[in-house]
Amino acid sequence: MKIGILNYNACNLASIYNSIFRLGHDPKVLENKDQFKTIDKLIIPGVGAAKNCIDYLKQNDLFFEIEKFLKNQKPILGICLGLQIFSKNLFEHGKSYGFNLTDSDVVALKNKKINIGWNKIFINDKDWSEFNNKSFYFCHSYLLKFNNEMDKKYCKAITSSDENIPSLIIKQNFIGTQFHPEKSQTIGNKFLEKFLKWDPKN
Repeated sequence: MKIGILNYNACNLASIYNSIFRLGHDPKVLENKDQFKTIDKLIIPGVGAAKNCIDYLKQNDLFFEIEKFLKNQKPILGICLGLQIFSKNLFEHGKSYGFNLTDSDVVALKNKKINIGWNKIFINDKDWSEFNNKSFYFCHSYLLKFNNEMDKKYCKAITSSDENIPSLIIKQNFIGTQFHPEKSQTIGNKFLEKFLKWDPKN
């Protein structure tokens, strides 16, 4: 299994690389579109501003490659901002348009500038129930807001802060986390291990 970690020039690359390496894998850092042909699973790290990220992906011909990877039913893990860019509209540093995997917007947290620290997530999916009521590390100031009830079914976990924050999104061959598994110590490693074993076709 060949694992690729996308470098979009603003992401938290080292932490996720080291986490995957310590789990016994040798991930490839993706710098250009041609490297997508060499991997089986894609990880898109978090940290960064949404509009800058989307602009970078489009300017470097990476946006289409991610779209193609998604359509080819290959597994993708999006972490924090890596989750948010799969929404429809993003409003961080101006408006930008994501991959529209779910009909959702990414908007600022209501009552505080940033949600940072350890928070429990509450799972509503039996396949991921081992992570129910477990604490993961969060660091974000924007969250996902669904525009219709139908797409809410893809939200498999929330964390409660001043408002309910969608924390785990699973649709087709995509898994997105608002939390940072690579910074969540033992439980985060278990989550990453599960993704590395995950086959969305089963």
